[in-house]
Amino acid sequence: MNTFRTLSICILAFFTTSIVSAQYAEFQNNLEFKIQLLADGNYGVFVKPDHTVSPSGKTQTGSGQVTLVVPSNFTYTNFTNVSGTWIENARVDSPVEATDKAYVSFGFVVDNPRIKLYANEETLLFTFATEGAFNGQIALFDNENDPFMTPNSYGSNPGNDLGVIDLGAKGGMVYYNYARNYSTEAAELRESLTMASK
Repeated sequence: MNTFRTLSICILAFFTTSIVSAQYAEFQNNLEFKIQLLADGNYGVFVKPDHTVSPSGKTQTGSGQVTLVVPSNFTYTNFTNVSGTWIENARVDSPVEATDKAYVSFGFVVDNPRIKLYANEETLLFTFATEGAFNGQIALFDNENDPFMTPNSYGSNPGNDLGVIDLGAKGGMVYYNYARNYSTEAAELRESLTMASK
């Protein structure tokens, strides 16, 4: 019991220190998301630092969410975590703001497997497949322009987010934040694969 209590105190102290330290870190909005149809037929969601930063090997991810905008009857299968642990934590089908759409949000749970960020490189966060024949559009939520952005008719909080603290950044601690999507929709590769299969 004493060992468990000591371990719990150490873990609590670590996260408290990280949170307090983050308050003194420089905040930068420079992480970008992308969704893409992969060569194996699955879809992948990626993160990439923009050209302004070169993360060190001492990053820790503390929070995140990815929201997909899909057809209202959309279903998926074979969800696989690649970097970080993500789970579906919210779904809204056919809201009045976009009756033909569904908003599926995946929340970040823990940084395991660790999300490793590299300058000018993409990091795959998770993959999934569509069920059955699918020809619709799968897109990333646009935090600035989507009709279902907060406040909305469901009182829900869709959107994309990722918070990463870099403890080894040159010049002092840096807190990287989600900024934008660098590729919002997976249709281009899907169309090229469809043409190649004919």
